[in-house]
Amino acid sequence: MGSSPAPRPRRRFRPSRYQVTIAAVIAAAGTVGAALIAANSDDSGWPHGKCSFPAVQLSAPDKAGSTFQTTARVACPPPKGTKYYLIAQMDNVGKPGTEHTVYCPRDPITPGEEARMYTTTRDIHDSPLHSKRALYYLKVTSDEEQELLSNLYDTCAWKLPSGAETVSNSVTVEHGWQ
Repeated sequence: MGSSPAPRPRRRFRPSRYQVTIAAVIAAAGTVGAALIAANSDDSGWPHGKCSFPAVQLSAPDKAGSTFQTTARVACPPPKGTKYYLIAQMDNVGKPGTEHTVYCPRDPITPGEEARMYTTTRDIHDSPLHSKRALYYLKVTSDEEQELLSNLYDTCAWKLPSGAETVSNSVTVEHGWQ
């Protein structure tokens, strides 16, 4: 019987000078690109322009009983030196002739927290039936936070800091049933 042919020796892959040069150019471009991204990032780590409005996407039911859930999808956590507060704004609060707006800050989101979804159960059992509240996130600096919190009467303020910026959409929830 015949013998099988001897296996052919395997050739080891050796990149050409052209392939080595292209690989070096790609690696250099990646390094330069990473440096440019780092140079154009703020302290939060997000490239400028990436965090456009809304930084937080808020959702809640239109009507609720004594409790309801809000979901905040944080696309861009607050940069260093700022926080996001959920504001529950209620208009026409008070006895007839003394109605006013109140702003109740809740659940601050601080720098360094993840870009993710936060779901929270809210309690509105003590608000009048058919009352409405607008919910939105406000970005405050340390000074604005101090102003907001120092103006609290019970758990709500009568005004918001003038320089604070809204960073989410607004949703309205009606206390529809007990």
